[in-house]
Amino acid sequence: MASQIATLLTDSDLEELQEVVKRWIMEAPTEAMKHHYTQFGAKLIELKRQISSLPVQPQREDLEVAISMMLKLAAQRR
Repeated sequence: MASQIATLLTDSDLEELQEVVKRWIMEAPTEAMKHHYTQFGAKLIELKRQISSLPVQPQREDLEVAISMMLKLAAQRR
């Protein structure tokens, strides 16, 4: 999952990422999943904006490591 998110952040422009998030929300099987995708997507879009404003873009591999660590931490908090 971290690899896919890192690829989305590095290989997609902001509009493409927004379209992906919209599709996730529209295709969500439950209202709870729609809510989850809405929140998660908003955070991804915010992160994409911040990354885009950096003078040097991070490498996909670096993002993947950071996202993997964040996902592990989030899983522990449940």
